[in-house]
Amino acid sequence: MFTRTNGRKSDSLDATFSYPEASKSDTARIESISPRSALITDQVEIKGTLAFDGSLEFNGTFEGEIISQGTLSIGAEAVIKAEIHAAKVILKGKVQGNITATESIELCDQAELFGDVRTAKFIVAETATFRGRSDPIEGKAAAPEFSPVFRRLSTKSGK
Repeated sequence: MFTRTNGRKSDSLDATFSYPEASKSDTARIESISPRSALITDQVEIKGTLAFDGSLEFNGTFEGEIISQGTLSIGAEAVIKAEIHAAKVILKGKVQGNITATESIELCDQAELFGDVRTAKFIVAETATFRGRSDPIEGKAAAPEFSPVFRRLSTKSGK
């Protein structure tokens, strides 16, 4: 129940919420289907540092830094200007900033990324826009050694 007095500066807002009871079997089933995930809608604007665990689908506007050991899904309506550090990043919207992902970065159709990436696996859709550098995370991929082998071609003089 919400109560409010008539518009004075000392107004207070009291709220009482009740949640339905959930049995242990329902809770276990829900956790096994979707463990620790959250959604931020396109009506949200955030500035600062965003840190989370698990999975996050972000559809709003963000400026700052995003840090996670989980999966960050950036929706098609999202506009982000940030340094991003996560295990996995799936991009459908627009990002300006560098992304470091320990597992993978995926740019889906119509995604736009303006910044450098460091990851073990980098997937770019044909219709995505990427402008920046991509480097593998150390220890995950290395350039092959190039050691030219020159052979002396023997010439046979038959004369």
